[in-house]
Amino acid sequence: MSTSLGIDIGGTNIKAAVVHEDGRVAAFETSAWSGGAVIDALETVERLAAEVGSSSGLSFDICGCGCAGLVDHEAGVVHRSPNLPQWHDVRLAEELAGRLGVPVLLENDANAAAYGEYAAGAARGATNAVMVTIGTGIGGGIVLGGSIYRGSHGFAAEIGHSVIDLTGGVQCGCGSTGCVEPLVNAASLVVQTKQRMDEGAESALAELAGPLTARAVGEAAAAGDQLARSVTADVGRTLGVLLSNIVAYLDPDVIVIGGGVAAAGSSLMDTARGEFAARTSIYQGMATRIVMAELGRKAGVVGAALLAASARP
Repeated sequence: MSTSLGIDIGGTNIKAAVVHEDGRVAAFETSAWSGGAVIDALETVERLAAEVGSSSGLSFDICGCGCAGLVDHEAGVVHRSPNLPQWHDVRLAEELAGRLGVPVLLENDANAAAYGEYAAGAARGATNAVMVTIGTGIGGGIVLGGSIYRGSHGFAAEIGHSVIDLTGGVQCGCGSTGCVEPLVNAASLVVQTKQRMDEGAESALAELAGPLTARAVGEAAAAGDQLARSVTADVGRTLGVLLSNIVAYLDPDVIVIGGGVAAAGSSLMDTARGEFAARTSIYQGMATRIVMAELGRKAGVVGAALLAASARP
């Protein structure tokens, strides 16, 4: 069985894996990095590729690379990325191919993760699937009929920039207002909780010894803390609205939820599922399934490797 190399370049970490054609990971390594100069990323990828090749004892003849940012899949170019501010029109596929000695297929990191879950994770067996990753921001990937849907200009699945608040709303990193991203992410749970405590709401979280995190808010909600339950419910309802909009646009078999939202526990997702069910009741039981991601931090490398494998001559 042939194997492929999968690479995932984000703003704070670079991951690499040797992946079998069925999605099994033979070796996996990750390295923190600065999110700075292109040469630093290239050298890190080259080192990690050597490490996973050595530890697996396997060779690879093709590489798939998922990278955060505005990616031209066909040209193999990263035009720009909010997570990689020094990168402008980087011919990443060409640069990596020269260092690794194999062809390199470039993909947006969220698309790669979505394909990983579709081919070897929570969306296995689906025809049409959407992945929503919720962490620092909100990313997304769309697989229709087994193929990544990128749109006419490569912007498809920028789910976090769906506008759901026409009253002005919170300023989004994209420059617009009313986007769902600043309302449904890990930071939103923390910000809303702090704001309500500053306004006088009582919560056991006020006695927290360490920093306030999304996980801490979720654990407090699960323990019955009323403020935490209120915050997670508000964020969950907004997420439920977003998921119902995805169904209205695309009618996929399944929506996979990944990223740091899992750290907030079941309270948020229970509310999201309830809101989603209420807003999709017209479909009378035929609505899209909502499932949690299975591949975790390996989704991007698995998806990138399998996309590359599918393009193998």
